Amino acid sequence: MFEKFLRRPSKFTQIPQQEDSESLLSPASSLTLSTQHVRTWERHPGVKFVFASVVFLTTFNLVQILWVGLQFHRGQFVTDADGFCMNHISKYSPVVRDVEPDWHTVQFNGSFLKQNIYRQPAGPEVDAAWSALGIDYRSVVIPESEAKRTGLRPDQVKINQKYGGGYPANVEGLHHLHCLNLLRKALYWNYDYYRKQKEGAFVNAEFIVQIHTTHCLDILRQQLMCVTDVGVLGQVWWQPEGDDKPTQFVDFNTKHRCRNYEAIRAWAEAHQLPPESEVDMNHFYEMPKPGDTILPEIP
Repeated sequence: MFEKFLRRPSKFTQIPQQEDSESLLSPASSLTLSTQHVRTWERHPGVKFVFASVVFLTTFNLVQILWVGLQFHRGQFVTDADGFCMNHISKYSPVVRDVEPDWHTVQFNGSFLKQNIYRQPAGPEVDAAWSALGIDYRSVVIPESEAKRTGLRPDQVKINQKYGGGYPANVEGLHHLHCLNLLRKALYWNYDYYRKQKEGAFVNAEFIVQIHTTHCLDILRQQLMCVTDVGVLGQVWWQPEGDDKPTQFVDFNTKHRCRNYEAIRAWAEAHQLPPESEVDMNHFYEMPKPGDTILPEIP
């Protein structure tokens, strides 16, 4: 199609000699030129197609470049699958920024009968194992520059600038483990042991311990429903000695994709508030300013 177009002889209109003195920009000449261009487009529809294609491809490529640049600017372009997953399923916090998720496969110990240290009756060794998970850490410090993105409001509790400023906060995952530990302590075969110690949650009156325990129960309910595990539990056969035939039982020993909890625990440990013994607690926090929200009761 284009070869025929190139070979086709051009047609010229003889311009009278007396028009040589006329301006090349005269209305009549401009009209004649425009008309010739229109006729050229009409005679050669292939040119229209080529021109339209060039415009479309150029526009498309520009949009692609702008989109890719925008994703890089927002930090959302997928160059790291683990990081993308962490950002996609987690509400932002400095932990997301500072800690590599390091997703890896973990074989769960789902034994029904064989107890590990976390399942044993109350005692010093069991308490030490749970404490090593970081459940007793002090609050962490969220810098003011990260507060808004993290979801903290300007009128929430702040640390005095004398002590570096920022906001006191707790890593939710460690709070969930704190709650699970309280449920363990509240089990009827453990309860008296901890009640006699009068430490932690058990320094409070009985009804406060109950409120605290049910708070933890419902926090864990909401969390488990929020991140519902859609893996499946198969079944195995087992046959005790002396039984005539085997029977089925759920196999809780399954594999899971997990974050690096140890890295998160280490981050929370490193970013703790100073011990109360090292600061003046009367001036550690900034007092509310006029207009700040002060709730009439514990939320």
